[in-house]
Amino acid sequence: MAIPLYGQNKDGGALENVADSGLFTDGKVSKLSSAESEWTLVPVAHGTTDIAAITQPANTVIKDLFLVSDGILSTSGASGDGMDMSIGTAAGGAQIMALCEILDDGGAAVHLQANTPLYVVENCHGQAANWAAPDTATSEATTGKLVAGLLDSGSSAREIHVRLDVIDADLTAGAANVKVGVVFQHYSKV
Repeated sequence: MAIPLYGQNKDGGALENVADSGLFTDGKVSKLSSAESEWTLVPVAHGTTDIAAITQPANTVIKDLFLVSDGILSTSGASGDGMDMSIGTAAGGAQIMALCEILDDGGAAVHLQANTPLYVVENCHGQAANWAAPDTATSEATTGKLVAGLLDSGSSAREIHVRLDVIDADLTAGAANVKVGVVFQHYSKV
């Protein structure tokens, strides 16, 4: 027979406090939902590509936002080439995140690997410099590019618009389709 240690199995009401906080429902983390864009072709040619808008529900924050490609996207291998991304609440806008180089070609080709998510926002935070999947250089931090407070939708639903911009030179690998996925964390106003 085990002898209980002093204070074992005593939480001082902490579990009840957590349950009453509204952050947890039915013993699970606060409600999460997700949405994804349609697959959008990113052409090899230099220029911008707008991803179809995603609707963010009211009373949510963007917990995670990521890109995934169905093929390899590669930069040309010349310094200064790459692919930028912005996130806005209007087409072509940058209200949520200013242009940020998510594929940064510093003189050697870098790649967005097929079927490997590239998280731009993770756990309600931007990424530090040089964050990313293997073989994907992202020297710009998304943390400083995110506009404070704008991951939150407020009391109304809104659209999220993502724009990709192939800069300076064409991509070298064949065109591929890209999809944006978003996970929303719900909260309730008390």
